[in-house]
Amino acid sequence: MSKTKVDSTGIDLSDNFAFTGTVSGAGGGKVGQVIQTVKTDVFSTTSSSLVDVTGLTASITPSATSSKILVTLNLNIGASDNNTTALFRGSTQIALGDASGSKSRSFASSAYINGTVQMPSNTTFLDSPNSSSEVTYKIQGGAVGGGTTYFGRGATDGDNSQHARTINVITLTEILA
Repeated sequence: MSKTKVDSTGIDLSDNFAFTGTVSGAGGGKVGQVIQTVKTDVFSTTSSSLVDVTGLTASITPSATSSKILVTLNLNIGASDNNTTALFRGSTQIALGDASGSKSRSFASSAYINGTVQMPSNTTFLDSPNSSSEVTYKIQGGAVGGGTTYFGRGATDGDNSQHARTINVITLTEILA
């Protein structure tokens, strides 16, 4: 008697299968592609305005205008005073808080706590670029309170185990409609 490979209770995976064609009716939310940039070196700025963080840029070309891009940021920021960090899609700042007086608008901000401390900023933002052309995401940072802002190290940088060098990561995941 022949054994049924597929029935109403499941699939018998004890054999090898060759799959061809496409799956229909599964709905959206599938991952189309993943792009990741990992920055291992240190970036610093004394600018009181936002500036590009060298090496923290990633580009993705969505397969359709209906695709969404899940932007995942894992940043480690040190500062000798208050700082702010911003996410841009091209030249447009995205994922920012509401305007309030003279306050900075960004997705992350931290204050100087201790020279060895790096403030982790782990952010996930689902963006709708409405494009099937290449889209570039980048991080900008600024020492808005004065002093220096660092990505990948603390404000003090002694040569001992109390002072770490860390990575900064931007990951782009295309979510298909």
